[in-house]
Amino acid sequence: MPTRATSSLFEQLPIGAYRSRVNGQLLQVNAAFLRLNGYRSQEEMQADPAAHRNPYLQPQRRERFAELMREHGQVTNFVSEMVRLKTGQPMWVREHAHVMRDEHGEVLFYEGTVEDITPERASRAALRKSEALLRNVLQTIPDQVWLKDIDGVYLTCNESFATKVGIRPGDIIGTRDAHWVEESVAASFLASDRWAIQAGKSVTFEESSPTSINPQGELFEVTKTPMRDSDGNIIGVLGMSRNIQERKVAEALLRDTTEQLELAIMGADLGRWDHDLTSERGYYLDERACQMLGRNPQESELARAWGHLVHPDDLPSAMQAMRAHLTGASPAYQAEYRARHTDGRWMWLSSRGKVVQFSKDGAPQRMVGTLMDISGRKQAEAQLYATQAELEATLKALPDLLFEFSADGHYRAVHSQNTGLLDRPPQVLLGRLITEMLPKEAADTCMAALREAQASGRSNGQQYSLELPAGKLWFELSVVRKPTVPGEEERFIAIARDISERKSAEEAIRHLAFHDTLTGLPNRRLLTDRLQRAMGTSQRKGEHGALMFLDLDQFKQLNDTYGHDVGDLLLQEVARRLQQSIRAVDTVARLGGDEFVVLIQDLSADIDEASMHATTVGHKILASLNDPYVLNQRPHATTPSIGITLFKGEDTAPNELLKQADTAMYQAKANGRNTLCFFKP
Repeated sequence: MPTRATSSLFEQLPIGAYRSRVNGQLLQVNAAFLRLNGYRSQEEMQADPAAHRNPYLQPQRRERFAELMREHGQVTNFVSEMVRLKTGQPMWVREHAHVMRDEHGEVLFYEGTVEDITPERASRAALRKSEALLRNVLQTIPDQVWLKDIDGVYLTCNESFATKVGIRPGDIIGTRDAHWVEESVAASFLASDRWAIQAGKSVTFEESSPTSINPQGELFEVTKTPMRDSDGNIIGVLGMSRNIQERKVAEALLRDTTEQLELAIMGADLGRWDHDLTSERGYYLDERACQMLGRNPQESELARAWGHLVHPDDLPSAMQAMRAHLTGASPAYQAEYRARHTDGRWMWLSSRGKVVQFSKDGAPQRMVGTLMDISGRKQAEAQLYATQAELEATLKALPDLLFEFSADGHYRAVHSQNTGLLDRPPQVLLGRLITEMLPKEAADTCMAALREAQASGRSNGQQYSLELPAGKLWFELSVVRKPTVPGEEERFIAIARDISERKSAEEAIRHLAFHDTLTGLPNRRLLTDRLQRAMGTSQRKGEHGALMFLDLDQFKQLNDTYGHDVGDLLLQEVARRLQQSIRAVDTVARLGGDEFVVLIQDLSADIDEASMHATTVGHKILASLNDPYVLNQRPHATTPSIGITLFKGEDTAPNELLKQADTAMYQAKANGRNTLCFFKP
């Protein structure tokens, strides 16, 4: 039978312990086993018929357990799904057991422990979910993204970055910049990495130097962010590069090539310790505890000082926990700390124990307890934190809006470092429909992108605009379908990029192509197009139109006398007066210098009436341009010479009409200037 000290240790084990017959009948359980199965006392358990049922949800697990015990005399890390005997609630457990025999080798009973590992399995599931979200985020980023360690070795990159270098993503892992670019370029890359590390925060700069991976010297905006571990130490640099020269959307499929985090929370055998509190060197480890630390089992006879294996940084908290138990502030001693393994590494241990012997005056004299290797759990926590930190850093480095939608358009998540790009706070959007939150045209565009991603897996290039406090902004969507497990709601990750600057640039380019930069009037190209349209309209309606060619008299003399700045002001004022002298359907254009053209449409079908109408407009222009000018607070005067030609239909080419009006203008100058003259064939 067990000794008294062993029985006391059996009772004080922090995890469920039992002794049972070979057929599974329980002979003895400790308090932790009772709590695990929902009982408050041994008597309550004995009186409950449910306590005698098979606790394994899968009956074959009991058969496998019995088979292992027969063959090996023990089981280790036996993981099964059981039920709590009283409530029937399912749980996942890890079981260790061995056969106890008498002096003749006959089986007396089985002795084992049962540990609830349901939280561990939940932790693994949470970690896998965080990893999946990180991969999905990276898959939607169209920019070039990479991650290097503190020595400049690549850990991962996305497809866009690998394509730029001209290799596959897997081939770049473990290499340095010098493998792919010139030494001078690699040195500059490393220097910017060091800059980000020294700054301790994200740094952004522009790079346009021609290299082998950027032969055209295109302009890129580069952001580099230091990556930190759970202790806050910088362990690498996350980089993101965006082509800002042409503002084109990169359509790169982002792949998370980071090696899959392998979570293996290995439950170690329990080790036992015995602490004689009356002796400075009264701390003993049993053989199993010695083996856990990589020591010779014979060291179980060696007396040690308590705390000699504990990491210096963890010793204060372990001493505080010990003091709290010895003074009665806590019912048991419990501490987690790092201990030195014989191979030089630090391993995490969970130490639990209790005072089992007191002096006559009530002073504690002896403690017993257990050691459990929890390095696997601590590693999983660190990996989970690192994954979350990497995801958070990626989201913070992303300047765009990131959404998660359901298939029917419900907002499930909103991430943005620039809430000015949202028309409502993120908390208002969650759970609401796109069609409720956005104007109809923008909502229709977003829903179309979701339907396209649902059908083909992704959608790119859908554009919509919103009126925000900052003004009208344009956005372009990239949507990818998020992988889900069977039965989970279908989700989509969407990135909305602000392309307002690109839209403005495109509009400015279109305007410059058809308008005069000084006056804002249509130029010769736009005038030719409008004249062609006016001739077509004249053909259909059978009505005349008129083309006026204006030249300012003595303009060169004004330019030479007062300078081009004054001349430009005069031209701008002339343009304004001309626009005020015509109808909305008519056109004023500048051909260059001091030459202007006025196109008048929808005149009478009768040539005399059309000529009279054109003459009236011409005299109105003469009167307007003859008024004095005040330029730079100085009075100036100028007069125009106007040539007019009428047209009806498309019999004459537009260039010929301009020549006719130009010829008539020169006739007006010959007639003394400041007058108008009609073209006569």
